[in-house]
Amino acid sequence: MFALPVVGSVLTICSGLSFLVLCMTLPLVGKAAADVSHYSVNYMTFLGILILSLAFAVLATISKLERRKVDLSPFPMFSAILLGLCLLLLFALLFGLLKI
Repeated sequence: MFALPVVGSVLTICSGLSFLVLCMTLPLVGKAAADVSHYSVNYMTFLGILILSLAFAVLATISKLERRKVDLSPFPMFSAILLGLCLLLLFALLFGLLKI
């Protein structure tokens, strides 16, 4: 069931939309927001959205790769790029690179 085309497509759409929301909330942890008193709340909010986006991206990529085994469909480039961007943002957030 996880390899059905509709499952991978829905997960990819959810991944893209959650990444859009993530990009809109990026100013919460940027340079200007690093000096506010409620930075820890902003940080946790951004981290929660990032983890949700990362989960959607991982599930979408796995689903598309499972489908690829069944019907030899092309490599899920969009899902893999979103996964890579989410991992890059997670790395940057955890090491404080976003508030420089």
